[in-house]
Amino acid sequence: MKWMNNSINVGKLFATKLIQLILKTHICTVKKIFILLLSFVLTASTFAQVDKKADKLLNTISARYKKFKTIKADFVYAIESKADNTQEKQKGTIFVKGNKFRLEIAGQIIICDNQTVWTYNKEVNEVQINHYNPKQNAIKLDDIFTMYGKGFFYKIADEKKEAGKDIITLELTPKDKKKNYFKIKLTVDKTNQSIVKSIVYDKSGTIHTYTITNQFPNLKLEDHFFTFDAKKYPKVEVIDLRN
Repeated sequence: MKWMNNSINVGKLFATKLIQLILKTHICTVKKIFILLLSFVLTASTFAQVDKKADKLLNTISARYKKFKTIKADFVYAIESKADNTQEKQKGTIFVKGNKFRLEIAGQIIICDNQTVWTYNKEVNEVQINHYNPKQNAIKLDDIFTMYGKGFFYKIADEKKEAGKDIITLELTPKDKKKNYFKIKLTVDKTNQSIVKSIVYDKSGTIHTYTITNQFPNLKLEDHFFTFDAKKYPKVEVIDLRN
């Protein structure tokens, strides 16, 4: 494969991490889209009890997202390594419709129609085709917006006003102390009932930040948008890895 023999730059590393995350966490429903922003190979401290105010807020936001038939989200993914004193960023866009998604990031397009996954590399005009297997989950959650009630302790850590909006930061810690992460900070816009940012702190000292810059719910997205049409990519090299 041509591009596998090339040196892998930071952008491609980001894309690879995101692809792996999506495939492992079954991000194929609108309700699960923000698992991309809330989970990344997530030991935990604990709080004495659940914050009732936080619980009410999360339930409200959950109800809003569950109503969406489709969604487009622009985001910035940043990875910071304390050990190496480095930080890198990458912009991306994800579209979701029912059990289908399309992710565009770092010169790659990853498309899933809930049966097949196409990974297209723009630089070398190559697409890899794989079966999509939602059963091969590293983290299996029935509903990303209720996972906090099943596997997390949480509380409101900060409240402030920004540009006339009520911005609230929630701190979540997993109940399972064997997890590879110890804390998530989730920032939400209470005014618009939307998720703004998620910061995941893992045990290695690496910090993963997902910032949603734009959200567009209920766009008209045709089913063919979630398949790869080789005719639109002249001379594309197709590598079919399905058995």
